[in-house]
Amino acid sequence: MAVRLFNSQASMFCEKVRVVFAMKKVPYEVVDVRKDERKSLIEYTGQRKVPSVDYNGECVIDSTVISARLEKDHPATSIYPEGAANKGLCLAIEDWSDEILIHANHAIRRAETPEARQKAEAEWDTHFNTLDQMYAGKRFLFERVTLADISIFSQLHYLYTTVKYEIPAKYKNVTAFMENMRQTLKLKSLADSFDAPSL
Repeated sequence: MAVRLFNSQASMFCEKVRVVFAMKKVPYEVVDVRKDERKSLIEYTGQRKVPSVDYNGECVIDSTVISARLEKDHPATSIYPEGAANKGLCLAIEDWSDEILIHANHAIRRAETPEARQKAEAEWDTHFNTLDQMYAGKRFLFERVTLADISIFSQLHYLYTTVKYEIPAKYKNVTAFMENMRQTLKLKSLADSFDAPSL
């Protein structure tokens, strides 16, 4: 049986899953949903959402669910920190990133007036301030890269590559975190999309 990832290269959630696959060193085939306007995705899953995975014949949808399934079957190089309390915090931060930062990304990308742009930038300023405090004195949120870091990186990477918005220089801890992730993921630059088969 084979693993197929229904993927959109520009999706932050697909990038998040690609990083988890690479950390777990699980091989997979990429199905580019843009090539057939998602017809193969809809045919297999009955919906349009990516990432979706054909996991050895089982349909698995949603980046959090896919990540948890990969962790269950491939526990080496865990994407979660040690201890129940830390894992709970990691999952809460992942959810915050997936549900809150994505809206900030959409707001700034879709801002069509100066007022909307200013409001979106103010929202990101609040999030950058939070993130800068979270990463103060830390390379990563826990003792090593976890799903929380991967989720945050994927949102900020989308902001940088797709929205073309750079992290303001005053947020030195956020900038340092992005550089740490760039090195960890072995990206030549932050302009690159992560698609390495393994880490």
